[in-house]
Amino acid sequence: MANRLRRDDTPYSFRWLGSGRIPHLFDLRHCGWALDETGAASSECIGVAHAGRLDSADWQQVLTFPDEVRRFTLVLGATTAHERARLFQAGFGEAVTDTIELGEFEARASRLAELTRWLPRHRQLGPLELDLLAREAFGNGKALNLNPREFALIWRLADSPGEPVSKQELIHDVWRMGFVPETNSIAVHMSRLRRKLGFVGMSGIITTAAAGGYCLVPPTERRSASGTAFSSRGISAASVHITA
Repeated sequence: MANRLRRDDTPYSFRWLGSGRIPHLFDLRHCGWALDETGAASSECIGVAHAGRLDSADWQQVLTFPDEVRRFTLVLGATTAHERARLFQAGFGEAVTDTIELGEFEARASRLAELTRWLPRHRQLGPLELDLLAREAFGNGKALNLNPREFALIWRLADSPGEPVSKQELIHDVWRMGFVPETNSIAVHMSRLRRKLGFVGMSGIITTAAAGGYCLVPPTERRSASGTAFSSRGISAASVHITA
């Protein structure tokens, strides 16, 4: 069978992330996809995994996937609406039952593969650069060495620079939880993120909102201690550079 092609004429590819062999009924090679066995899922190659029962070892294994892999992964075996909702809330790109027919399965896999191609891969706010694929931020050309949660926080704040993001929104979008827990986890991660930004000369770029929550202040709206503009390369909230 001829390769199943993307819109840019390159073949779709997938990686099997489940335990054991690929189930025959869900082997996308039958639909012209290429199997890539070199690593984790990414925007160039979606992952397919089988979750099994909610209390199974396979389910627990799926939930250990890092955030940067989940968004590119299609999970099989979510037999109930509750299970599928849980996987979506955890950040997985797609979740389906294992009774789905191959034609619909392939269509959903193709949709996920196309969506990953349209994700913004870089954001540039003056001297601050965010790289989605590397899950890293750079300030004045220096890497911040962020952990996944710190990167997710600054990426979420960069969705709406200059506007406050509430703690509830951060808990929902970054922690994938529907309520604010009785912990100071946000404050701890934000403190570490601010400290790392300070190491690259970008102290104060994240402010605490009056009503709670945090705000990423575009560089042109900030001033240094001497009163001069932060950077001639700074940009406004309305002109954040996003590249695919």
